[in-house]
Amino acid sequence: MSKRIRVNQRALWPRGLTYCAAACVTAGWLASTPAQAADSPAEPTSENPNASLDLARSVAVTGREAFNAGDYETALALFRRAYTLYPAPTVVLYEARTLDKMGLLLEAVEAYVRTTQIAVPSDAPGQFAEAIAAARQEERALRARIPTLTLRVAGVSANDPTLKVSINGRAIGAAQLGQAQRLNPGTYRITGSISGDRSDTAEVVLRESQKAQVALQLTAPSLGPPPPVLIRPASATSDTQLAGSANSLRLAAYISGGVGLVGLGGGVVTGLMATKKHSEAEGECQDHRCAAGSDGPGMVEDFKSMRTLSTVFYGVGAAGIAAGVVFWLIAPDASEASQAQAFAPWSDARTLGVQGAF
Repeated sequence: MSKRIRVNQRALWPRGLTYCAAACVTAGWLASTPAQAADSPAEPTSENPNASLDLARSVAVTGREAFNAGDYETALALFRRAYTLYPAPTVVLYEARTLDKMGLLLEAVEAYVRTTQIAVPSDAPGQFAEAIAAARQEERALRARIPTLTLRVAGVSANDPTLKVSINGRAIGAAQLGQAQRLNPGTYRITGSISGDRSDTAEVVLRESQKAQVALQLTAPSLGPPPPVLIRPASATSDTQLAGSANSLRLAAYISGGVGLVGLGGGVVTGLMATKKHSEAEGECQDHRCAAGSDGPGMVEDFKSMRTLSTVFYGVGAAGIAAGVVFWLIAPDASEASQAQAFAPWSDARTLGVQGAF
């Protein structure tokens, strides 16, 4: 009398070899499956009406083993393949959890939402309803972990048609500036430019739940000091030329003085605006610390920009008034005509000054 002995081969294999064998078998099956199988579930047969469900369950089990082993890329591919065979909530739930493990939080939220939208028949296994309930709960917790990034530009209007802003090469429109954008955790390079001659770059590392703000400085370049006043000798001039030189110098004095007054006025106006921005920033940032997500950092940047612009205006104003005084003082009076002293402004491609004969 012979006895048939059944040996549990799975118990004889180490756990790692079991996973590797299952993964290899599944990978071979995926490679041999026709391309159209990825687009539609397998058709049930009379011998096995639940062929799609059984095959999807087998692929999903292998995906679970890859997930538990930390091979998330393989697990993601297997879960997505199982979903094409049979769109079960349990499969999409693990797809969302795999995306979460990979740091793709935005994609994981989308998968959680897709899980909750699957229609479950009344005779479906109880695990389906449990998976949908778990997806709703995990989605709410995941949304709180997604970081945000708020971009601002200083020194230019956000609606300027020449303004270009991008995050890791992806263009950002004017409507998105100043708005918190949800991004996956990671490193982001932000660039901005205007008119091709002004640009700024920033880099930020976003971590889970972080609310970061970045301001690009695209202010116009500061104006340099006026060129020095130079005097060089010239040939003697007539009384008529002397009078014309006097008129030209006085005209130059009026123009320089006018520019100086405009510069001082601009300095006063921008200084008052900077003071206002400083007061608003102090209101938002107590003890010089700005709360996360507040408008404080942006107000501080606006205050710095206004303060710099005010300094530039004051410098231009002081230089203009000084130049006007110099032109006025060197302009000859009518009584000096007999002394044949004449001065006149002159300039060439690289210098500006006055010339005279005496």
